[in-house]
Formats: sequence, structure tokens, C-alpha cells
Amino acid sequence: MYPIEFNHREIIAAAPDAIAMGTGASVNRPHPLASELTLRKIAYACGVNVRKPQSYDTEMSIAASGMGSPEFARLMADGVSSVTIQSYRGQSEHLAVASLFDAPNFYPSQIPALDSAFALEPLAENAEIKQGLVMMAAGAQDATLTTFGRAITIAREDIINDNQGAIGRVFAELGASAGRIEARLMADALEANPVLDDGAVTFDAAYSNVVAEAFGWGALISATTLLRTQLTQAGQRADLKAKFLVVAPELELPAQNAVTNAGLDIKVLSLANLPTGRWYVLADPMVCPVVGVLRLAGAKNPVRVEQAKRPLHVDGACVKVTADLGVCLLRRTGIVRGGV
Repeated sequence: MYPIEFNHREIIAAAPDAIAMGTGASVNRPHPLASELTLRKIAYACGVNVRKPQSYDTEMSIAASGMGSPEFARLMADGVSSVTIQSYRGQSEHLAVASLFDAPNFYPSQIPALDSAFALEPLAENAEIKQGLVMMAAGAQDATLTTFGRAITIAREDIINDNQGAIGRVFAELGASAGRIEARLMADALEANPVLDDGAVTFDAAYSNVVAEAFGWGALISATTLLRTQLTQAGQRADLKAKFLVVAPELELPAQNAVTNAGLDIKVLSLANLPTGRWYVLADPMVCPVVGVLRLAGAKNPVRVEQAKRPLHVDGACVKVTADLGVCLLRRTGIVRGGV
């Protein structure tokens, strides 16, 4: 048995870093004790924290008390959070084309796009500067966050055997799953051709954002031309440069080859859930945001890892992973849809 006088508080303080490192996450400046800890030792420390060990206790009985405690579940959640979030970020290439927007709650809401009804004008000496009006362009309608989740039980055997690598792979997969779901929601939003808050659909030839052709060099020329000549709310030509080419899976390499051979400064991305033959050209989201990705207000990440209530029949610890995800289209300009 570990000595009763060992510093269980220091073990508990080092536990999240130890679990993060053991599950494969990158940890900046970990606790000095982190590299020495096992799940079994952490469970023992939690057991000591739950109640003072008695003479009849064994190492395993104390560890069993610890692994069933809310404290141990919290430490596990804190520890595996890093690998979960890092895996989500690794599966989030789609965010390159997106703009993040805070959603205050889970109710449907509108996210209008800011536009202007004026342009800069030449000024004569001492002339008065005319005022213009900033207005709301047609924007997203009924944008909503949806919560996805899964509770994971970490079995007693895995804790005693210190199977942190296997545990890490489970939570890394859940983080990647959140990224895949968000990418699917993005593809769904693009393909839905949603009605914006002015009552009209997003994509239509009348808005100069549709090229009804299979992907090819001529079609790409047409799309980049439309990005330049689309009209803003003020009636000016948008003059937007093509920054991203988002394509269906079978077009990824042909698109990359076309862009590379032409020496174009266009980033090629693929969304697995786009239908065969579909492609989109988008402007830089910093200049003209088109695809909105929702974040619950105040949340640093869409993925949360928290302790969960352990079912009565379970011997181990329970941790839940949830993700609040939502995607919407913000405007008609700054994007061109291609495909037949």
C-alpha cells in the first residue's frame, strides 16, 4: 500500500496533466509530478481524499473508493479534455472558410450580414463629408445550435491497468467526430440553398452566384469572374478575390492539380458530404463572411468534456463529451456554387 502520509493533494493537483500526457495530448509546462503518476495512483489519492484510510483497508479498497468518487471522474474529464479538443481542431479544416458567431442560447435566431448603402466619394477642399447608412443585408434565418453528446464509462480494469493510451484513442475519436459532424452541417447548409431573412433563396442565377457547369478550367474562370462582378447592397461591384475552392471528394485532387498548375493562390478544401460534382468558390471570410459557424456565447470551444453521474451497475468512472454545433449561410455575395 502507498504510505498514508503521502501528499494526496499534490497527486490530485498533478492528475489532469498526467492524464493528458498519458492519453497523448500535448501539455505545455506540465506539473512536475505528472510523469510519475498512473491512473491507479490517482484513484488511490482520490480514495485517501474521500475518507481517511483504516487499518483494515488495502491499496485496492482505497483505490476503489477513489475511482468511484466524483473527484476522480472530474480529474479524468479534465485530463482527457485536452486530447479531445486537440483532435477536434485537427479535424476542423472546414473552419478555414467560416466566420464564428456567438449564439446567446439554443433558440433559433437570425444573423444578418452588415452591408453599406454608400461608397466613398471625392471631396473638394473644405467640403462637408456626406453621411451614409449602414444596413442589414439579407442574412441567415433560424440559425440554431444543436447539442451532440456521448457518455463514456472508463472501466475499473482500464484504470487498474493504466490503459491511458486506449482511453486517449476513444476520446480523440469523439473529438474528431465533433469536427466531422460540424463539416457535415456545413455541407448540409450549403446544399440546402436556404431562404435568407428577405424571403429569397441564397443561390440563384439572378444573384450571379451560380455556375451550372461541371468543374473545369472554364467553369472556374466563370466563377472567379462572378465573384468580382457580384453587386453589393450599394450597387457596387464586389471585386472579391477567390480564396477558397470547396469541392466534393472526387474533385479534391483534380481541383488541387488545376490550382497548382495555374499557380493560383486558392486553397482547396473538400467536404465529404457534398454530392458528386458539387464545388464552390468563396472569397476570404475576413473580407466577406459567407458561412457562419455558431458558438454558444462565452464558450472557448464547441466541445466540452465533463464528469458524468456513474450508473449504479457500473464499476469505474463516467465522463461525458458534448458539442454544441451549428452552421448557417450569411449572404449571397462572396460565394459561387458550381456543378450540374
